[in-house]
Amino acid sequence: MPKPRAKTREVRRRIWEFIRDYRRENLYGPNLREIAQAVGISSASNVNYHVKPMIELGQLSGDSNARSLNVPAGIPIVGTVAASSIDTIAAEVATHDLAGVAWDQVSEFDTIDFPDWLVGNARDPFALQVIGDSMIDDGIRDHDIIIMEKTNRATRGDMVIAYVSSREEHTVKRYYPNGPTVTLQPDNKNHDPLIEDAKDVSIEGKVIGVVRRY
Repeated sequence: MPKPRAKTREVRRRIWEFIRDYRRENLYGPNLREIAQAVGISSASNVNYHVKPMIELGQLSGDSNARSLNVPAGIPIVGTVAASSIDTIAAEVATHDLAGVAWDQVSEFDTIDFPDWLVGNARDPFALQVIGDSMIDDGIRDHDIIIMEKTNRATRGDMVIAYVSSREEHTVKRYYPNGPTVTLQPDNKNHDPLIEDAKDVSIEGKVIGVVRRY
């Protein structure tokens, strides 16, 4: 099945997230008319146009004509984040609602299961694939999956996903606020810290774990 265009991916992401959130609140799935209203689609039949291939791809389960629609269990892998000297993320993105940030989708609607002891009581956990080696001395290697808690708060020394507006870049680093500036510290002696104006740095999430496939 060909990969859908960016606009279609965005519509399907919104459908996926609405079904997930509706299920959490109601313990049953929404009908097509409710999805249409929530996502801004003109009709239930147009919703079905998206839902049917999503079921075929395993992005959804259940029956599109009943309140059985559901999303796969697990934590969403929502994209990639740089841990490199360049500190950039992939240019082709599919939006994921993290304070308005657009993350590159590793695998559309992909999820991964983690044990409760690893996730703990994290609020709105999500996962990202790391690109680069700036955190290697802290045990995070290129292409590792990091588990994040969605938050805009961090304490000194926390490992975070930070957005630097002056660079228009995201990066995973240790967070050290210093009054008017913030130091984003790598854990690799071959990488220099980023020292930025505090007003240019925002926190998008905090690292709570890491997994690796050999």
